[in-house]
Amino acid sequence: MNSTENVSYESVLNIISQWPVSRQMALVEDVLKTASPRVEPPRQRRRTIDEALGMLATDKAAPTDEEVKQWLDEHRMEKYG
Repeated sequence: MNSTENVSYESVLNIISQWPVSRQMALVEDVLKTASPRVEPPRQRRRTIDEALGMLATDKAAPTDEEVKQWLDEHRMEKYG
């Protein structure tokens, strides 16, 4: 175990609180710079509803209940024989 692991958080705060504010702020900036490469940027939200609607868009009419029933029957026949 190295010596930096023996220093407690409270001890560090005690030391830093005695520094001038400008030095404290410089330390904060340096800590943020060292931590920033490890922080993942927030993910950008996608417009999935627009994408889904775009996939569903067609110039054909919606299938009838009978057509859907026929497709399901055909699928079951292929799957189960």
